[in-house]
Amino acid sequence: MAALSAYSINSAKPKASRYAVADAGHPGLRLMVYPSGEKAFGFRYARPGATEGTKKDVLMVLGPAAGSGALTLVQAREMASAARRQLATGEDPADSRRQERAATAARIEAEQREAKRRDNLVEAVLARYFRLKVDGMKSAYELKRLLSVELAPWAARRVDSISRADAIKLIDDIAERGRKVTANRVRTKAGTFFSWCRSKALVEANPFADTEPAVAEKSRDRVLSDDELRLLTKAMDSAPPLWRAFFRLALLTGQRRNEVAGMQWLELNLNETAPVWTIPAARTKNGREHIVPLSPQAATIIRGLPRIQIMGKSGKLKDSDLVLTTTGVTALGGFSKAKGRLDAAFRELAGEDAEIKQWQLHDFRRTMATSMARLRVDIVVIEKVLNHVSGTMAGVAGVYQRHEYADEKQAAMIVWANHLDDLHAPQASNVIPLKKEA
Repeated sequence: MAALSAYSINSAKPKASRYAVADAGHPGLRLMVYPSGEKAFGFRYARPGATEGTKKDVLMVLGPAAGSGALTLVQAREMASAARRQLATGEDPADSRRQERAATAARIEAEQREAKRRDNLVEAVLARYFRLKVDGMKSAYELKRLLSVELAPWAARRVDSISRADAIKLIDDIAERGRKVTANRVRTKAGTFFSWCRSKALVEANPFADTEPAVAEKSRDRVLSDDELRLLTKAMDSAPPLWRAFFRLALLTGQRRNEVAGMQWLELNLNETAPVWTIPAARTKNGREHIVPLSPQAATIIRGLPRIQIMGKSGKLKDSDLVLTTTGVTALGGFSKAKGRLDAAFRELAGEDAEIKQWQLHDFRRTMATSMARLRVDIVVIEKVLNHVSGTMAGVAGVYQRHEYADEKQAAMIVWANHLDDLHAPQASNVIPLKKEA
């Protein structure tokens, strides 16, 4: 009996039935040659503890001896040596191999289950939803922030474990914190998210379906009166410089909160005769570039703001693109806290007995529009100032009429700014009582 070699393995020819070739010097190791021409290494041994009537001799296949994934002769001999060591301790190599394979299969299955569990956690599914559906939307930042913050208690839960009871509790918990409108937003946006999950077969049902809103919302019609504007503009005087500039610009321009907060220097032309702010389409709600004539008062505020410097990619300092920023990297944020401080100053000026209705920053737009109309500004010009697109201004006509109202818009902005100046003029008392409504 000769020892196996690479040559003898390659030279072994198939016969009518399977046969085995022993490897001299390596007890139990066999080269098995099949009628099909396939070859494999095997290990023949006597099963430990075999009793009368049980099969004593066992041939354990170690692996292929030819073709893709074939064992080398060295590997086969090492496996045979390991099997002999197991036999010496009373172990059955075939049983040990089956146990190892079962343990490996169980480990792989557990890892796959854990990976699937992690992939189906709310946090992971939300990230996938943001990447596939939300990124690129104009409201992406606000939507991602809303869902990331409000669904955080569910972050480590499987998305398919969220029940209708969970959804109702979440809405109620947010509402009980005094944020009923936010609770409504979460109900709507989370419902859209879970509808997407259902379309991807991640959940059987949308837990937010058929849930009740936290509060019945009405379309807002809040308009600040001249008395309120007088107090509010004076309250702005006590705000920190950057927030004072933000509030005044939001009121003077009538543009949306995030449009004002995200203002960039490259969007501005601050010439003395006709200063303008051009909001690019990517930053407007309707996706259309919007040219905002700036009143002298608004232009003066902007010119007085410091230009923040940041570190550029080259390692050198450069001017930040952002106008209203503390870091130079991110736009102004923290509106709720800043408005809360403004409200406190507002109430102090109004006096203890004054009744002040709730108002929002967005009410500046409606207030400006209403006041402009009262100041005899044409409704079409007001719509253009607010960047509203009505039926008559849509389509091709809107493209050609983009600059048609530039002079009228500028005049309207000046009328509005002068009106605010008149309201802000000093009065005899620091406390200015609000007129009671009839």
